[in-house]
Amino acid sequence: MSAESLSGDPGARVQTRGRPFEVFGELSPTAPPPLRGRRSDWVYQELSDAIRSLRLPPGAALSEPAVAAWLQVSRAPAREAITRLADQGLVTVVPQVGTQVAPISMRAVRDAVFIRKALETSAFQDAVSTKELDTRELRTIVERNRKAALDNDLEAFIETDDRLHQLVFALAGVPEVWGLVHGAKLQLDRLRYLNLAVAIDNPEVVSEHQRIVDALDDRDEAAGVAVIHQHSYRILGDTEELRKEHESYFTA
Repeated sequence: MSAESLSGDPGARVQTRGRPFEVFGELSPTAPPPLRGRRSDWVYQELSDAIRSLRLPPGAALSEPAVAAWLQVSRAPAREAITRLADQGLVTVVPQVGTQVAPISMRAVRDAVFIRKALETSAFQDAVSTKELDTRELRTIVERNRKAALDNDLEAFIETDDRLHQLVFALAGVPEVWGLVHGAKLQLDRLRYLNLAVAIDNPEVVSEHQRIVDALDDRDEAAGVAVIHQHSYRILGDTEELRKEHESYFTA
């Protein structure tokens, strides 16, 4: 994803609308096609990333021919990828209209927040009891996260945010569990991207990251768990304003 694709106000950036070819004409794939493996997996990943980051916003039209033309593949892998996205609730078929990117499901967002909080709390509890606990990389990530906020670098901000939480799972000895969290929070990530301009201007977000790392260094389980809970639910507090501003993007 280019820095340009995440620069400026996300609320303005995600207003893209139009016919499928018009929408895809504004996007570039984030990775080259694989030399081996299933093309449908690559198509799915490209579409999933575009939906997750709101480069394909709720209501954007999708069709097999448009996806196939965009990624220069046959219609079969495009069809398979769209079917997988539909199974995840990320696209929907509207009668007499066609296939569209689905609205952000607040129920799925709340579920994702709960899953992330529960798994990250458990990971923190395991990490804090690890004999050999090295938080140097975490501290580097926090400083990069802080710099991204100061520079208003939205892409770096969300990248370092995710990397910090991923490292907590690695320190707990369960790095693969982050994959479960990442997969479960597709709907949550769409809300995060929509809220990015607000989050990057809120010093409490970086402060909470710092406090999580401090709690690990201090081996203070109670303090760390409290911050993780506060941090996990923070985005839900901003949702009401976002729903007023982008009403068509949401569903219960």
